[in-house]
Amino acid sequence: MSAKPIIDILAEVGSLEETKTTIVPILQAAGYEYLWRPNIDNQPPYYAWFIKRNQSGERTHHIHMVEADSELWDRLLFRDYLRQFSAEAHRYDQLKRSLSQLYHNDRVAYTREKREYISSITKKAKHFFASRT
Repeated sequence: MSAKPIIDILAEVGSLEETKTTIVPILQAAGYEYLWRPNIDNQPPYYAWFIKRNQSGERTHHIHMVEADSELWDRLLFRDYLRQFSAEAHRYDQLKRSLSQLYHNDRVAYTREKREYISSITKKAKHFFASRT
């Protein structure tokens, strides 16, 4: 599947407030930028987001830190569903390609336009994986 050349990491933390005081300084000292991040609509769930860049300023790593009860964990269900169903992964790849051409310089619009598709697949994924347990 086509993707930006960025390593995305989703990590659980015990407390986002503790993350601000303990983890943020450590990762900033290692060259990461820190952002306190709401979702695309500026609504919860909030999370700590770290960005690492290479010498050219291009993003190389994203670390998303969330608490255990965060709905952002559903992103793993979405990922796993695409791994399970290659035709769906292909549809998502085609959507990403077309949106990246349409919104080449507008990351917010690109992300917003993927939202409905991601939401529908995540719903399918929840049902699919729940029925397997």
